[in-house]
Amino acid sequence: MAGNPLGFVQSNDFGNPKVLTGVAREAITGGQFLGVSGATGVVSSGLSSYTNSDVAFYVADTAANVVGVALNSASSGANVSAAVDGVILAKCGGSVFAGYLLEKLAADDAVQNLGSQVVPANAQDASIAGKAIGRAYTAGASGGFALVRINP
Repeated sequence: MAGNPLGFVQSNDFGNPKVLTGVAREAITGGQFLGVSGATGVVSSGLSSYTNSDVAFYVADTAANVVGVALNSASSGANVSAAVDGVILAKCGGSVFAGYLLEKLAADDAVQNLGSQVVPANAQDASIAGKAIGRAYTAGASGGFALVRINP
Protein backbone atom coordinates (compact mmCIF):
# COMPACT_ATOMS: atom_id res chain seq x y z
CA MET A 1 0.00 0.00 0.00
CA ALA A 2 1.40 3.39 -0.95
CA GLY A 3 2.07 5.82 1.89
CA ASN A 4 0.20 8.64 0.17
CA PRO A 5 -3.33 7.55 -0.88
CA LEU A 6 -2.99 9.74 -3.98
CA GLY A 7 0.14 7.82 -5.05
CA PHE A 8 3.25 9.72 -6.11
CA VAL A 9 2.78 13.46 -5.46
CA GLN A 10 5.81 15.55 -6.36
CA SER A 11 5.67 19.22 -5.45
CA ASN A 12 8.85 20.40 -7.17
CA ASP A 13 11.42 18.94 -9.52
CA PHE A 14 13.93 21.81 -9.43
CA GLY A 15 13.49 22.12 -13.21
CA ASN A 16 15.03 18.76 -14.05
CA PRO A 17 13.51 15.59 -12.56
CA LYS A 18 15.89 12.79 -11.67
CA VAL A 19 14.17 9.58 -12.72
CA LEU A 20 15.52 6.07 -13.21
CA THR A 21 13.53 3.37 -15.01
CA GLY A 22 13.87 -0.32 -14.23
CA VAL A 23 11.78 -3.47 -14.04
CA ALA A 24 9.44 -4.35 -11.17
CA ARG A 25 10.31 -7.59 -9.34
CA GLU A 26 6.83 -7.55 -7.77
CA ALA A 27 3.63 -5.52 -7.99
CA ILE A 28 4.46 -1.91 -7.13
CA THR A 29 2.08 0.97 -6.45
CA GLY A 30 2.94 4.57 -7.31
CA GLY A 31 4.24 6.36 -4.21
CA GLN A 32 5.88 3.32 -2.61
CA PHE A 33 9.53 3.50 -1.53
CA LEU A 34 11.70 1.28 -3.72
CA GLY A 35 14.78 -0.82 -3.16
CA VAL A 36 16.92 -2.61 -5.76
CA SER A 37 18.38 -6.07 -6.10
CA GLY A 38 19.92 -8.23 -8.75
CA ALA A 39 22.82 -10.32 -9.94
CA THR A 40 26.44 -9.21 -10.13
CA GLY A 41 27.88 -8.31 -13.52
CA VAL A 42 24.74 -7.30 -15.44
CA VAL A 43 26.50 -4.31 -17.01
CA SER A 44 29.94 -3.90 -18.54
CA SER A 45 32.10 -0.81 -18.92
CA GLY A 46 30.24 0.22 -22.07
CA LEU A 47 26.84 1.89 -22.09
CA SER A 48 25.77 -0.45 -24.88
CA SER A 49 25.46 -3.25 -22.31
CA TYR A 50 22.93 -1.36 -20.14
CA THR A 51 19.15 -1.76 -20.44
CA ASN A 52 16.28 -0.73 -18.14
CA SER A 53 15.80 -4.35 -17.09
CA ASP A 54 19.27 -4.36 -15.50
CA VAL A 55 17.79 -2.36 -12.60
CA ALA A 56 15.36 -4.53 -10.61
CA PHE A 57 13.06 -2.59 -8.24
CA TYR A 58 11.04 -4.01 -5.36
CA VAL A 59 9.07 -2.45 -2.50
CA ALA A 60 11.74 -1.45 0.05
CA ASP A 61 11.36 -3.22 3.38
CA THR A 62 14.14 -1.36 5.20
CA ALA A 63 15.49 2.18 5.15
CA ALA A 64 18.96 0.89 4.28
CA ASN A 65 17.95 -0.09 0.72
CA VAL A 66 15.70 2.83 -0.29
CA VAL A 67 16.80 4.23 -3.64
CA GLY A 68 13.71 6.20 -4.65
CA VAL A 69 9.93 6.44 -4.84
CA ALA A 70 7.76 4.80 -7.53
CA LEU A 71 6.30 7.29 -10.01
CA ASN A 72 3.81 4.79 -11.41
CA SER A 73 2.13 1.52 -10.55
CA ALA A 74 3.51 -1.58 -12.27
CA SER A 75 2.91 -5.31 -12.24
CA SER A 76 5.76 -7.75 -11.77
CA GLY A 77 7.99 -7.75 -14.86
CA ALA A 78 6.76 -4.37 -16.14
CA ASN A 79 8.77 -1.16 -16.30
CA VAL A 80 8.55 1.18 -13.31
CA SER A 81 10.07 4.64 -12.97
CA ALA A 82 11.56 5.90 -9.71
CA ALA A 83 12.17 9.42 -8.50
CA VAL A 84 15.71 9.18 -7.16
CA ASP A 85 15.84 12.83 -6.13
CA GLY A 86 12.87 15.13 -5.65
CA VAL A 87 10.52 16.91 -3.27
CA ILE A 88 7.36 14.96 -2.45
CA LEU A 89 4.47 14.83 0.00
CA ALA A 90 5.18 11.81 2.20
CA LYS A 91 3.14 10.08 4.88
CA CYS A 92 4.50 10.46 8.41
CA GLY A 93 4.80 7.28 10.45
CA GLY A 94 6.27 9.05 13.46
CA SER A 95 7.54 12.48 14.39
CA VAL A 96 8.91 14.54 11.52
CA PHE A 97 10.65 17.79 12.45
CA ALA A 98 11.32 20.42 9.78
CA GLY A 99 14.97 20.31 8.72
CA TYR A 100 15.69 16.86 10.21
CA LEU A 101 17.10 13.86 8.38
CA LEU A 102 14.52 11.16 7.71
CA GLU A 103 14.30 7.40 7.47
CA LYS A 104 11.65 5.11 6.01
CA LEU A 105 9.72 2.97 8.45
CA ALA A 106 10.30 -0.74 7.81
CA ALA A 107 6.62 -1.70 8.09
CA ASP A 108 5.10 1.15 6.08
CA ASP A 109 5.69 3.55 3.20
CA ALA A 110 6.08 6.38 5.67
CA VAL A 111 8.90 8.52 7.07
CA GLN A 112 10.04 9.62 10.50
CA ASN A 113 13.01 11.44 12.03
CA LEU A 114 16.25 9.51 11.69
CA GLY A 115 17.04 8.19 15.16
CA SER A 116 20.34 7.41 16.78
CA GLN A 117 22.00 4.02 17.20
CA VAL A 118 25.25 2.32 18.11
CA VAL A 119 28.44 2.51 16.08
CA PRO A 120 28.41 -0.15 13.30
CA ALA A 121 30.25 -3.40 13.87
CA ASN A 122 31.59 -3.77 10.32
CA ALA A 123 31.86 -2.08 6.92
CA GLN A 124 28.75 -3.83 5.57
CA ASP A 125 26.50 -2.46 8.34
CA ALA A 126 24.35 0.28 6.77
CA SER A 127 24.00 1.82 10.22
CA ILE A 128 22.51 5.24 10.70
CA ALA A 129 24.14 6.91 7.69
CA GLY A 130 22.74 4.23 5.39
CA LYS A 131 19.21 4.79 6.65
CA ALA A 132 19.02 8.50 5.74
CA ILE A 133 16.66 8.87 2.77
CA GLY A 134 16.06 12.62 2.79
CA ARG A 135 15.26 15.71 4.79
CA ALA A 136 12.01 17.32 5.94
CA TYR A 137 10.98 20.78 4.71
CA THR A 138 7.85 20.83 6.88
CA ALA A 139 7.00 19.13 10.15
CA GLY A 140 4.45 16.34 10.48
CA ALA A 141 3.04 13.88 12.99
CA SER A 142 2.17 10.19 12.70
CA GLY A 143 -0.75 9.77 10.30
CA GLY A 144 -0.19 13.18 8.69
CA PHE A 145 1.97 14.31 5.80
CA ALA A 146 5.12 16.39 5.37
CA LEU A 147 6.95 18.01 2.48
CA VAL A 148 10.24 16.12 2.17
CA ARG A 149 13.19 15.87 -0.16
CA ILE A 150 13.91 12.31 -1.15
CA ASN A 151 17.63 12.00 -1.76
CA PRO A 152 18.78 8.53 -0.68
